[in-house]
Amino acid sequence: MTVFTTPPVVVKLGGSLQSNPADGRLRAWCTLLTGELAGRCAIVPGGGALADAVRDAQAAWPFSDLAAHRMALLSLNQCGLMLCDLFPALVAADSEAAVLDASRRGATPVWLPSKRLDTSQEVPRNWQTTSDSLAVWLGQQIGSPTVVLVKSCPVPDAPLSVLAEAGIVDRNVPRIAADAGIDVRVVEADAWRQPSWLHPRK
Repeated sequence: MTVFTTPPVVVKLGGSLQSNPADGRLRAWCTLLTGELAGRCAIVPGGGALADAVRDAQAAWPFSDLAAHRMALLSLNQCGLMLCDLFPALVAADSEAAVLDASRRGATPVWLPSKRLDTSQEVPRNWQTTSDSLAVWLGQQIGSPTVVLVKSCPVPDAPLSVLAEAGIVDRNVPRIAADAGIDVRVVEADAWRQPSWLHPRK
């Protein structure tokens, strides 16, 4: 059995990739990450339609942003569990230690954030904190060299601050990335074809 000692690259698979099962790109990413890249990456799932349902519920019933944040964390858990069921080589991991343990064993963990962050004040608890920020936060916690944010929309070659202003990543990402000193890469959904994002920048 191969034992990996380097912390995994964190790959956030945006919830929009879940919107069309016939699209094929979510399957392609999961196949790549559990195949030749097994043990080298950890997945942070987006909340997809389940997070949107929380937004709709809050619009109808004006409960607090704190409650909405906790509910949205659960939506990430649910999407993560869905991925683990659809792709049995994935391993559910609800803590940083579990993420690192799975990676060292050559498996690909899917982080379920709710247990770790439900009542934590380590990240802002509002709608400005999306799975983008959570992926960067996890990368900081586990010592990951790189965080990759996978997007379904076109991604211009621009600084994180510009991408945040354009709404492509959430507004907390540039600050968290700068504080953590992490290389954050924002890639389009077809980037699974050429995983140059896995390698350090020259």
